Amino acid sequence: MSIYDQLIEQGRSKGMEQGIEKGIERGIERSILNAFDNNIDLKTIRLITGETVEKIQTVLLKNKRKI
Repeated sequence: MSIYDQLIEQGRSKGMEQGIEKGIERGIERSILNAFDNNIDLKTIRLITGETVEKIQTVLLKNKRKI
């Protein structure tokens, strides 16, 4: 495999990893929003998602939810 091919493959792998991480982050945010919209308290959302209360509050404020 040429150096060019190796660099292309490396770029694909890195891009895929970043895409997966971004997808997981979006999934967690969506879970936070769905839970909050269904009147689940922040303590329970924290237990479900494993995120900090501060992170949950940041997601809620970013998405214009009133805490």
